[in-house]
Amino acid sequence: MKYFKKNIGVNGAEATFYLQEPNKEIDINRKSPVMIIVPGGAYMWTSWREEEPIALEFLGKGFSCVVAQYATEGLEFFDGKHDYSKEPVSAFPNPLVDLAKTIAYVREHADKWSLDANSINVIGFSAGGNLTAQLGVYWNTDWLEKLVQKPRVDYQPNSICLSYGAPHMAMTPEVDHYKKTKEMGGSNLIDYATLGNDQSEKRIKLVNMVDTVTKDVPPTFIWHTMEDPYVPVASALKFAAQLEEKMVPFELHIYQKGKHGLALADLRTDSKKDRSQSNEQAASWKRLYLGWLTENKLIHLF
Repeated sequence: MKYFKKNIGVNGAEATFYLQEPNKEIDINRKSPVMIIVPGGAYMWTSWREEEPIALEFLGKGFSCVVAQYATEGLEFFDGKHDYSKEPVSAFPNPLVDLAKTIAYVREHADKWSLDANSINVIGFSAGGNLTAQLGVYWNTDWLEKLVQKPRVDYQPNSICLSYGAPHMAMTPEVDHYKKTKEMGGSNLIDYATLGNDQSEKRIKLVNMVDTVTKDVPPTFIWHTMEDPYVPVASALKFAAQLEEKMVPFELHIYQKGKHGLALADLRTDSKKDRSQSNEQAASWKRLYLGWLTENKLIHLF
């Protein structure tokens, strides 16, 4: 395995690489599919639980993995004691540009690293799911290509996966389901981390992905739980309905049980004393996701 980190862009983003290395004992010409992992953290920070453990899970399934740690201010910044008049590095569209640049960098080095450039799959968790949905919706736009300064085909995802993703972010009726943070001037800190100081209706619509789905969204896998108190299951249902309307291939799994932030949904990523982040039923998402990728010929591992 080849392991290294690389700074991305100018805002402090970083990508961590876990790359398969072909071996002549198996197949020296084998090209591995790629899993780009986008962690959550309400755009305030990126959660380790949705970074390395996810990478190691899929590395063990034959993927080369890249954790896309888009730039954030860090959780300690959101203690209510800092200057919130400054523009946060996490404000839209900065994380989207970070993610697109990461994918472009991966695809540009596909031959060097023995990667399958036609199997770059992006999985996002919670706020990372919102960001992954942004990529799925906006990759084929002129304005994003101008910001990334790369041809859009370089960062086009072959598939996306929304893991208890948040298609709705910032100041929508659904935001009442989010855990509230300290208020500042009538706007909570999640909104500030997501949008910065310009929280106009126009910008709010840009980060709320349910009504922005187009036919260009790549094949999509979604899993969610009915018990999620922060991201309502209705968000996943509405996003899926939009995919169906635009005839985008998708698969949707709704689990009855399970809180927000399950990650792998087993003890490897369970941070709760009551083990409420482990759920045997919801943990099946990994097997179902791999089956879906295989069934749709998005990977060629099995």
